[in-house]
Amino acid sequence: MSGAGSRALVTGGAVRLGREIALSLARSGVDVCIHYGASADAARQTLAEIREYGVQAIAVQGDFREPVSATEQVFRAVAEEFGPIDVLINNAAIFESGSLAETDESAWDRHLDINLKAPFFMTRQFAAQLPVEQSGAVVNIIDWRASRPVPGHAAYTIAKGGLLTMTRLLACELAPRIRVNGVSPGAILPPPGSDEAYLEALADQIPMERTGSPSDITDAVMFLLRSGFLTGEVVHVTGGEHL
Repeated sequence: MSGAGSRALVTGGAVRLGREIALSLARSGVDVCIHYGASADAARQTLAEIREYGVQAIAVQGDFREPVSATEQVFRAVAEEFGPIDVLINNAAIFESGSLAETDESAWDRHLDINLKAPFFMTRQFAAQLPVEQSGAVVNIIDWRASRPVPGHAAYTIAKGGLLTMTRLLACELAPRIRVNGVSPGAILPPPGSDEAYLEALADQIPMERTGSPSDITDAVMFLLRSGFLTGEVVHVTGGEHL
């Protein structure tokens, strides 16, 4: 990715880490399409902020609880309004607690659809729409729990574990034209409904003795996009928590 001239699609790009990644891309001169599920107001606000950097920006809605049809809908709108993209950030996800005993079929399907099936079909569609003479890059936002599971979020952790495996598999399958890498965040933002006290309580468990910031994630994403000889890598941005 060279910055100016590139076009990126960020799923879940209206809020939280997706928003920060979208803004970081825009600061680098990349035109940005943000996907959102239900955050229409936030998407409009994020679009306004992206456009302040002088790049093109659009927002596209898609419900990843129906991952195949939503993927087709998103890329159809991108093709009509934006043209081919060469960067895909699979960021959209849900994070719900639940042990084996507590996880019902609905919670299982919801996590697998949004956190794993959607990135898979988004990547397939991304590869199909990329012009044959052009190279591209995918970054999957994973989670450190994918490589070091901790009880308490069964469906979420299993879906993210699948995303980790998918990252490595598709790095092989899509090479050399498309690089596929991942970022596994640690304690960066509190979950929806929690506040900074949630993060403060985690600091003692982290070797760096502090939590991270969204800029730590965007720095890792931009590093992977700019590193043309890296594929199949997963960068843990955790302050050592995953160890």
